Amino acid sequence: MKVNLFLRTVALVSLVVFASCRKDDDNNPSSPTTGPFVAKVDGKQFATDNNSAKAKFVSSTKMLQIIGQTADQTETIHFELLPFGGSVSTAADWLPGTYDFNPVHISNLEYSASAMFTKYENSEYINWNTKWEYVQNGEIKIESNTGTHIKGTFSFDVVKQNSNGTFDATNIKKVTEGSFDLDIVQY
Repeated sequence: MKVNLFLRTVALVSLVVFASCRKDDDNNPSSPTTGPFVAKVDGKQFATDNNSAKAKFVSSTKMLQIIGQTADQTETIHFELLPFGGSVSTAADWLPGTYDFNPVHISNLEYSASAMFTKYENSEYINWNTKWEYVQNGEIKIESNTGTHIKGTFSFDVVKQNSNGTFDATNIKKVTEGSFDLDIVQY
């Protein structure tokens, strides 16, 4: 019951975060191979808008979120870590290390790691999410974290979520060669 409520809360928070992203028409899209946020989606360079790349620490939930988005807001990579227990009080408490997406960490009351890739196609946003039953590859590696600046790498697989909430196991996206080097904004 607690895990089900938690998953609903994570989904709601993810939707709020995604909806809060704003469009900035002054930025030009590019395809950097270095920068504050880079990644590949299915082998193709993700065209990050460096002004939209963000690391957020949500004080009320102790959640750490990393977001990369294209300038035209048609594609977003979003991943997050949510702690259980009292091990995280500040942004600096997300210690360097590897955080994988295995739900055993939820069962052990350690943390939850989740990720999403969103793409705007045919007048709608399509979401690919981490869902352990379908994709079991994924990790976030924090290399350094001062509490105000965080650096690391990431890679994960995500499965398409249909509009009715089911998943299409034949539609998997691979997010690879990801890295982030961002100042942390406190909320």
